[in-house]
Amino acid sequence: MKNIQTLACIALALTGRPAASATNPTLTVLYTFQTVGGTPVALVETGVGKFLGIMETSPALFSITSGGAFQALHYFPTPKSGLSVSGLTTALNGRSYGEAENSGPALTFFEVFAMSSSGTLSQYPYSNASSGMLVQAPDNHLYGFYGVTGGATQFARFDYEASATPLANVPSSLGLPYVLFLSTNGNFYGLSEIANRTQVGIFSLTPSGALSWVVPSIPGGTYGISYGVSLIQASDGKFYGTLPQGGSANAGSIYVATLDGKVQTIYQFPQLKSGIPETLLEASDGMLYGTARGEYQVPSSSIFRLNPYTGEFTTIYKLQSGPQGACECHLVQGSDGKIYGVAQAGGTYGGGTIFALDAGLPPPKPSVGLFMPQSGAPGQQVLVWGRSLLGASSVSFNGTPATEMRVASDQGIWVNVPSGATSGPISVTTPNGSYVTAQSFTVN
Repeated sequence: MKNIQTLACIALALTGRPAASATNPTLTVLYTFQTVGGTPVALVETGVGKFLGIMETSPALFSITSGGAFQALHYFPTPKSGLSVSGLTTALNGRSYGEAENSGPALTFFEVFAMSSSGTLSQYPYSNASSGMLVQAPDNHLYGFYGVTGGATQFARFDYEASATPLANVPSSLGLPYVLFLSTNGNFYGLSEIANRTQVGIFSLTPSGALSWVVPSIPGGTYGISYGVSLIQASDGKFYGTLPQGGSANAGSIYVATLDGKVQTIYQFPQLKSGIPETLLEASDGMLYGTARGEYQVPSSSIFRLNPYTGEFTTIYKLQSGPQGACECHLVQGSDGKIYGVAQAGGTYGGGTIFALDAGLPPPKPSVGLFMPQSGAPGQQVLVWGRSLLGASSVSFNGTPATEMRVASDQGIWVNVPSGATSGPISVTTPNGSYVTAQSFTVN
């Protein structure tokens, strides 16, 4: 627990406030799904230019490269009531975790699964259980929610074989948690649906399970809509989120919330045909990027950019719903700086698409928030924890390069203290730059 709580702030390497790129964005469709075996819903980068994703129709896991090489890795058996597959979380053991459960009125199937970088699937079935939103922490465990059907939901710590250690019961007043992430202050934060799913609130959970509200109810609510509600924490420490309706045109809005519970609307979409915002991410230029679904009757999905400091809003690309896809969408920024996305609908065959948007963004530079342990003898294994660490080519201890290292994920590198190392900072080098820690590692 203590190691999580000492998590240092991982900030973007920005010079002053972010400035918009002048590049005219271009979009490339990497893959188009059929109507059977489509509906992509998630995408994560597991290696430089290598992505893992989920599709919901004929539910399956797939891989795709930045060049468009696609492969279906595993098809899940589908019960008559249907199957819902969700995730994904890249873990410090080099695997990616997610969940699958039947979507019928009675829960009869549930499992946690893990996919290795080589494409090997491990499955961990539960009996009448539900979980959700597994989050990797630097203590080498996953955290999430767990509960037996008909019983109380619990906040739990998971090992890599999906064995749960309950930490605290989640009161019914919390509602239905459906967003969870680890903050730079060592606590977990997320969104929960309340009031029959018409309102959402931001909650906080300590690693030991102490629960509190940051914002009990965000003004505006969801109006019962299940999509278009997202939340991230940006490098300024503030929360940014979307609401699918409300605002001056009832077309949705984007808000900012502080850790002490202050909420302010920073943008209102002016019309339904270009509104209904969904996903958000903070990119390497410090800007917020996201997608707007557009009114159902008049599909007009788009990708937008928002300056969190000035509120300046720009629609940078409008998807052509025929060949390029239609939102709902999910976005991630790749290690090459491009924004990769999945569109759940549209495309040539109506099954959705995977696309890459080149908006002229700089490739994300590496940063390190902590390393642990903070001291050790040569041969000691050390976790270097941060962001944008994929493709790391070297880790050095006060200038002495390590000879044994393994890049586990975008967040973590396992490295052994090299022979001859002396006390001093740790440096990490990736294709996109280098980072030197302010804190020193002590060689015993």
